[in-house]
Amino acid sequence: MAVVAQRMAERTRQKLLALLKDDHPDPVRFMGRLGEMKSLEDVPAFSEAIHLLVHLELGDVEAEALLGEVLRHRSAISLALGRDPGLRVAAVDYLSNVDRRLVNPKIVELSEFERTERCAATDPLTRLYNRRLFQEALDREVRRSRRYGLRLSVAMLDLDDFKAINDLYGHLFGDAVLERVSKLVRRAIREADLACRYGGEEIALILPETERLGAYAVASRVRERVEASFQAEPTGGRVVPMTISGGVATYPEDGLEPDTLVARADEALYIAKRAGKNRITLHHQERRRSVRYPARPRARLRVEFGEQEAGEPAMAINLSRNGALLETGERVSLASPVVLFMGRDRVGPPDGDWVVNARVVRVEPAADAASRFRIGVAFDQPVAEECLLAQASGVRQPLRAARGAER
Repeated sequence: MAVVAQRMAERTRQKLLALLKDDHPDPVRFMGRLGEMKSLEDVPAFSEAIHLLVHLELGDVEAEALLGEVLRHRSAISLALGRDPGLRVAAVDYLSNVDRRLVNPKIVELSEFERTERCAATDPLTRLYNRRLFQEALDREVRRSRRYGLRLSVAMLDLDDFKAINDLYGHLFGDAVLERVSKLVRRAIREADLACRYGGEEIALILPETERLGAYAVASRVRERVEASFQAEPTGGRVVPMTISGGVATYPEDGLEPDTLVARADEALYIAKRAGKNRITLHHQERRRSVRYPARPRARLRVEFGEQEAGEPAMAINLSRNGALLETGERVSLASPVVLFMGRDRVGPPDGDWVVNARVVRVEPAADAASRFRIGVAFDQPVAEECLLAQASGVRQPLRAARGAER
């Protein structure tokens, strides 16, 4: 039932509700608008309209045909009565007395129906969406990403040592922890994102139009807020440290189907757990050991070859946790020591937020510039994900302020 999937991409749902608010629509414009929504927003608009109108579950083709019959029936009744009975009366009469799909229809106010729909789509404890809606929304977003060539990321998050908290303090305290974590999650994501209680203490995020590193940024924001909040403030009168781990998978690199993306994100989550918890791990299937990301055009980087600082600024081409490809005018030899000073995204020269020791493993002339070289360097130790995040491009735009209203 895609009528609730991803809050019906809440904007699309609200458009449908606004369209149906007019009980006397022009038939041609009405069907045309639904056709536009189906085509441009990749939603089963006719199916959703029928569901909202008479609570029937139909495929989009069948729903479109049925709406056409209802509109024709409305025109016939208007001629017979000398007045327009409206879309809803025409629909109920057609489905009860002509088509006979409705045997004993019940009239209910649309706002009450909406409230019931929301209850059916959400977890009562956390007020996050439930697993059924997660699956429906993920199916829809994968189809949309496939159709328009978009990226899509899934993050699976799991509270660390939650069972021990439940055993020590009881299930009511555990429920309070879950409620608090869920509120932090809702405040850390965009309106376009979807947070669901996947099961137990596991939370799943669907992040549309989000590259892998952008998804890492969102999941890391959740992790940091959970850790800081539980350290700073008590829960149920107790200050109990609580952390969360997560795994991220991205369409299409990590999988082409919804179930595959969830499985890959789960694999990354368990890697994070095994690595010590309270961390976010990216899944990748590339042949090289680490995923490479293009560097920011103005990544804040200073390089020393041996003990000599580069005569001109070296430019980073791409970066991974274990190495980088640089472009410079300096001539260097294989196995030469290199020190990289990488800074956060601030004005001014890099001040050594991260100092990375490396060695040269490749030297070749730059293809598009005379007297310049491309230098491949391998780091002595993997850099922190935070460092990679600060230097690499592909991070989505800053999130809007958290929405004020809680669901």
